[in-house]
Amino acid sequence: MHKPARPEELPAPWDLWARAAAMAALEAAIPFDGYPTFALRGAEVTHDDGGGNTWTLLLTDDRAVLYGCDHEMSHTRDAGLDLLSGAPSWLPLDDLADLQKANELGFVYWHDTAWHRVPYPEDLKDDGVAATVGRAADLSTFIHSAADVLLGYKLGETLDEDAEDFDALEEALDEAIHQAQSGALEHLIRAAHARRLSTDDFTWLAAFPLDLAAALHTAQTAGLTSPPA
Repeated sequence: MHKPARPEELPAPWDLWARAAAMAALEAAIPFDGYPTFALRGAEVTHDDGGGNTWTLLLTDDRAVLYGCDHEMSHTRDAGLDLLSGAPSWLPLDDLADLQKANELGFVYWHDTAWHRVPYPEDLKDDGVAATVGRAADLSTFIHSAADVLLGYKLGETLDEDAEDFDALEEALDEAIHQAQSGALEHLIRAAHARRLSTDDFTWLAAFPLDLAAALHTAQTAGLTSPPA
């Protein structure tokens, strides 16, 4: 991905939504007591890397808004760009203006048949999209990163080192990460994209005490499941 990003490099809104919202469903199932990496809030899904670098995708009917900030790579803030100049009125302009005023807005893209953003000066080094959203733009990169964070770190943190079966659970975790990176997460994301995600898509994690009801609720809220017949 170019730095700064080009609108045509971004995934389609539903592709991006299905990836991030599917991971929010998986994360909802993990009993990890800490900040959420993927979080669903109404019509928004947000990714937070834990270091204050975030991106949020908002879906509204057939339109979408993508915004966020990387505190090291979003040089748009240093350039003093007005990222909302000429932006369409259907964007959440008040909320975005508050973020921009607080210097917490590094990029804004909107989708209405295609992705758009305000023009950048030719000498702008980066807007932070490649370092944030860029990790979700490539499916393979996204899957490996999500497996490392959600399974390797967050699920791993829930294992009890004093438990008699700790060694077996560690082996099961290693196998789960391998399965995630070898096809299980891709299958889960594709099921989400097709709006047919179900608890059956989590059976490869049966060795762990996951809250599948929470995962399914998140998936349903995100529109990733089939509607009732």
